[in-house]
Amino acid sequence: MVSHVGYRADAKEELSVTDHALAGAVSGMITRALAQPLDVLKIRFQLQVEPIARKGGGLYQGILQSVAMIIRMEGVSALWRGHVPAQFLSLTYGTAQFGSYALLTKAASQSGIGEGLISRGACGAVSGVCATLASFPFDVVRTRLIAQGKPKRYNGVVDGVTKMVREEGVLCVWRGIVPTLLMSVPYSGLTFYFYSIFDALSSRLMVYEREQHWMNTAAVSGTAAGVCAKVCVYPLDVLKKRLQIRGFEEARKQFGKVVAYPSAWKCLVCVTQEEGLSAWFKGLWPSLLKSGISTGIIFISYESTCRILAKAHNTKNAKADDR
Repeated sequence: MVSHVGYRADAKEELSVTDHALAGAVSGMITRALAQPLDVLKIRFQLQVEPIARKGGGLYQGILQSVAMIIRMEGVSALWRGHVPAQFLSLTYGTAQFGSYALLTKAASQSGIGEGLISRGACGAVSGVCATLASFPFDVVRTRLIAQGKPKRYNGVVDGVTKMVREEGVLCVWRGIVPTLLMSVPYSGLTFYFYSIFDALSSRLMVYEREQHWMNTAAVSGTAAGVCAKVCVYPLDVLKKRLQIRGFEEARKQFGKVVAYPSAWKCLVCVTQEEGLSAWFKGLWPSLLKSGISTGIIFISYESTCRILAKAHNTKNAKADDR
């Protein structure tokens, strides 16, 4: 018999949409703090026009070399550059994504649509739209903070937003929104889709009691889901980053060749012609590391927070029943 204050297997399903949103916010913040260096590395790779190779390459030539280069040129703190807007991004994105996902899956279940893999993937895709629209300006700001060299053009989030809006107009904080939506919709849907698949496989393959090892299940399923989803949409992530620094190219001179793209189509054509198809996978390895690790941490943190909230609710209900 399960204790009133314990965590029942179905307890998460009884949590409110607000609880799920809170768990999403917590998981996003924890993940961002741990995975930010990989994100910085990924963005630097994506924005480098020259090949990422030892021979004929640009400033960054590999993961270890790039980390050493950033630390030597800019200090250890540079690995967390853009962390403040990135935290706002993760907080907003996690809240909107998991909150809307819980709302959508609950509505789908009640309407009779079902709770299958396709349904969860579709709900995940729509939640990705909600999360992207809510958090996108923070993504643009943190990309520029990470991308800038020395002397710094922006001295923080507020200074960055103020200068961007004054110099380029309000719409500049929405640059790259189209490829971002094209990426985030399938990425979010695929993440929840693959997570459901790997979660189900883990339940079948694991010979031990799942409830006692739920963290292992969340870690393995989350990591695998993050890697699979990222590979599917990665070229769109590169396109998004290239577009987000339009009007900001001169601040990147110290990092190598500077190219200005007047439109998304021109960017697509120029990068393909001048850098080759492989350019759309620049920064893939740190991105896969970041995506796998961060998605694993996200689901571990999310599941942990849900369990804590469920236990808190159970304890509260148990005390109310004892009165």
